[in-house]
Amino acid sequence: MKSGRFSLLLASLFFVSNLQAQVSPRRQILQQQVGPNNAAFDRSDPFARIRVPSVAPGATPPGGIIPASQLHIPGKALKEYDRSLKAYGSGDLFSSAEHLQKALEIYPQFLRARNALGLRYVQMRQYDKALAEHQSAVAISPVDSDAHASLSFDLLLLNRYSEAETEARQSLSLAPQASGPRYVLGRALIAQRQITPEAMRMLKESEDAFPNASLVLAQIHFTMGNADETISDLRHYLRAPADRENQHKSECWLARLTGQPVDRSCSDVPGRPSFK
Repeated sequence: MKSGRFSLLLASLFFVSNLQAQVSPRRQILQQQVGPNNAAFDRSDPFARIRVPSVAPGATPPGGIIPASQLHIPGKALKEYDRSLKAYGSGDLFSSAEHLQKALEIYPQFLRARNALGLRYVQMRQYDKALAEHQSAVAISPVDSDAHASLSFDLLLLNRYSEAETEARQSLSLAPQASGPRYVLGRALIAQRQITPEAMRMLKESEDAFPNASLVLAQIHFTMGNADETISDLRHYLRAPADRENQHKSECWLARLTGQPVDRSCSDVPGRPSFK
């Protein structure tokens, strides 16, 4: 009985192991919002906070350790990096990537450019290239929490869940309060059939930054028969929905669970929907 219930739970969470479909480069270009810290934010993406490094190249990172290779970055490389940020801020993802490539041709040890280029490749769905860039970033600075966090995202997108878990844990050991590696760790554990209190806690602690964590939790709680928790998860998601389609499905599901009138548009939404 327990085995059957566990299989049902895994089936309801099929989207955990199909992350590739969740990153739409075109939608990210069109829908991204750029905040005061140059933080690109695409609400259609469960990996919502794909970040542009907001501190100056060579500035002291969290933890206060600067690799020696970052102390004397050539001026031409810095200019290309700055041009990349401007292109990204205007929504030109591909031009941004080209400027980062030029910066790295000038100075291959440029850590922030290496990290940022990897993220561009993620947004272009070139995950193997992203992986190579972030592996290089980790090699440049093994104590850079962002490099490990970005590498964990790449590995999760490539369905290499055990490795994603390892990198997420390494990132958290360097930056214990970070939301990104918490989200990755939660999803990586669930993808490995480890629906543990730790996995649930990681998702709960990251859902403000990564709204789709709430949908994962809703699916789990519903399968476990926890209706109140499911309702709470859906309401939390709907405070800052990450995607219009998922928002509509969540609204329909919530209405059914709470006994509210169901809109006509919900007729095509199953009683327990699946999400992107």
